[in-house]
Amino acid sequence: MQNILVDAYVFNCGFQGISTYIYGLYTALINSGNVNVTFCASGHKELRIYFPQSNVRFIKPIFKSRMLQMLLGYTLQIKNGNYDFAHFQYYVPPIKKCRYIVTIHDILFIYFKKYFPPFQRLLYKFLFKYSAKKSDVILTVSTYSKNHISKEFSVAENKIGITPNAVMESPLMDIDVKKKHSLRNYIHFVSRFEKRKNHISLLKAYLKLKLYENYDLVFIGRIKDKSERKCYEELLKAMPKQFSQHIHFFQDVSNAELNAFYQQSSCFVYPSYAEGFGIPPLEAGINGCKVLCSNQTAMTNFDFFKHQFNPNKPDELEQKLVEIIADENYPFEEIKQSILKKYNWDKTAENFLNILKNILV
Repeated sequence: MQNILVDAYVFNCGFQGISTYIYGLYTALINSGNVNVTFCASGHKELRIYFPQSNVRFIKPIFKSRMLQMLLGYTLQIKNGNYDFAHFQYYVPPIKKCRYIVTIHDILFIYFKKYFPPFQRLLYKFLFKYSAKKSDVILTVSTYSKNHISKEFSVAENKIGITPNAVMESPLMDIDVKKKHSLRNYIHFVSRFEKRKNHISLLKAYLKLKLYENYDLVFIGRIKDKSERKCYEELLKAMPKQFSQHIHFFQDVSNAELNAFYQQSSCFVYPSYAEGFGIPPLEAGINGCKVLCSNQTAMTNFDFFKHQFNPNKPDELEQKLVEIIADENYPFEEIKQSILKKYNWDKTAENFLNILKNILV
């Protein structure tokens, strides 16, 4: 039985990709009974909702400052906590008092520089490379990310384990999102507002194809920090006022309502230029929604989707959007089962435990 300390600060920042990863992985690990888990984060009330199991502990950071907590706080807590492993996302503390696990989800900032500020790129490259060298276990979420981490950080590929993101099957929701938000039939996209997510191409395709005549367009995603607000404001500028009543933006949507949006959508479109993984298309697929997904970067692995496109070719997006809307033989169940077979948290947790066992041999 391994004792693992998990840096869970991301749960204080709203539910996002990393939160989904920690929640899914550790729910499966805790339920397996093979680990004792301690989560470290300031927001215990929300964490207890996600992890109600009795064999879980919660502690708070020693320092309110994220920097001080990483520099010194975790060192003190690990020293006094008798942990076998401490699990961090992207980067680790400098002073080591137990074995470190680091999950580096992606290094897109190296290959897609225009989407990241110069100082951020330099800082990330230093921290992530240092953390890869410092850690006993290096994890990532896709073959795409593994290959690039190995190349850029000079780490042998057999030293990097893959613990992919996964999805959980959801029951049919009784929330009528169309009625609640006064929507017609709609096309939608779930993602944080970042330039690389490519919201603008979907908006342009929607307008050019005159889909507003029969469909609303729904964007669901976080609009909180400066870069997200900037991306959102640029999208608003590109939106003709005469069609604004058909284009909707939502954030802080509950998991139940998010699943309802998937289940009642006419089509989910994911036009992202670059992903280390890409969870939303899988969520849409298991919720019985038609999915039109980018075929770039890590999303090349999503070959079970009937309809994919190159987001660098706007005409291709428009063509595929017309095709999928008209598709009356869409293989909903076949795609759902392919996703659940390939991307399930029990399988990811099993991979995780096997990687730890190899380290302990």
